Amino acid sequence: MWQQLQQELGPHGLSIIAVAIDSDVDAVREWAAHAPELTVVIDREYTVAERYGIVNVPATVWIDEDGHIVRPADTAMGDDRFRAFAHVDSSVHHTLLRKWVMNDERDLDDGTVASLMERPSPELQLARLHRRIAVLLHDRGDMDGAGIHLAAATALAPNDWVIRRGSMPMTGVDPFGAEFFSFVEEWMAAGSPGYRLRTGREDITG
Repeated sequence: MWQQLQQELGPHGLSIIAVAIDSDVDAVREWAAHAPELTVVIDREYTVAERYGIVNVPATVWIDEDGHIVRPADTAMGDDRFRAFAHVDSSVHHTLLRKWVMNDERDLDDGTVASLMERPSPELQLARLHRRIAVLLHDRGDMDGAGIHLAAATALAPNDWVIRRGSMPMTGVDPFGAEFFSFVEEWMAAGSPGYRLRTGREDITG
């Protein structure tokens, strides 16, 4: 769907850059092969996630031609295959994107954008540092050292999706398995922290 949006809106000035927050380069290559017209980059150290306040994927950030953020990190699905789980209607975000690209219409002014961009706490900054060290140690084959730093990152930021779920493949844990869903339950019990903006969110019960 993102590739289709690039084809549709590219002639009107939109450039979609897909950022894979992943340490497995081969896995990214396999995924990127399905969208040959998209620019795909790999952010192994989570630099983009940290800079733009991404707490979960998939998320989008809108940046205008002057380099200004006009919509902060927001949960945005390419389609509705995970709608029952994420409770997000993908068409809402796509409609807003078309209005911005085609008509320069924004639903958030600069003040609102600024208010939604949370500054990381000292604990979160330290957690991110531990995760970066873990990636470096993992690359060097020091699995024990990587595990120690991942545990420290988790303790400091237990509800951060990027740190918790993003680190699972490095420890051999299935990011769609039982441990992931256990984390989701913890996160929901904590009040779903980190989601200040969720376009198209549905409140689904039952």
